[in-house]
Amino acid sequence: MLEIKNVNVDFKNQKVLNNLNLSIEEGCILGILGKNGAGKTTLFESLYKSVPFSGEMIWKNERLQRKMISYLETENYFYPYITGEEYLSYFTSEKEGEVAKVIEKFNLPLKKYVQYYSTGMKKKLALIGMLMLDKPINILDEPFNGVDFEGVHVLYDIISQLKSENKIVIISSHIIETLFHTCDKIAFLQNGGIEKIYSKENFSELSTMKF
Repeated sequence: MLEIKNVNVDFKNQKVLNNLNLSIEEGCILGILGKNGAGKTTLFESLYKSVPFSGEMIWKNERLQRKMISYLETENYFYPYITGEEYLSYFTSEKEGEVAKVIEKFNLPLKKYVQYYSTGMKKKLALIGMLMLDKPINILDEPFNGVDFEGVHVLYDIISQLKSENKIVIISSHIIETLFHTCDKIAFLQNGGIEKIYSKENFSELSTMKF
């Protein structure tokens, strides 16, 4: 169980997260939904210890550590003049067979410099690296942005695989249909806190909301 308790984040005297509370079970795919500026990325960066916050984050009854998390950011940074193959060489994985299948499905030009990749190709490469980290908590911030139709379906399969391995996956997306397709629950973030959590049978209530 991942427990987020009374988390607060302030930027320039503006409260972004306000006593936010959230509990996520292992094996749960949780969507985070909210309007632009609601604090979705700030929540993710707080979990990843990238921004200062007050409150508690507990993983299996101990203080959450960054090493338990893999984080796919909205925009991924790569060093200039590095090939896709060289980037992946920085990672080690005990899931080589599964990762090889994903690499084959994504069909990336791994011998080419990443700076010449499209946005979607960079997203796919970062996702493969994230999979190789094999962490119990996986954060995906707008993972479907810039990914082609085929890549979206591979991403669906990857998320399903992570669930089958009893991992936590936390996803944000402006494409609400992708959350409906992948998530067990969707948390609505507003005014710095989780206003409501929707289960699958209630997802239809979100269809009329604008984001």
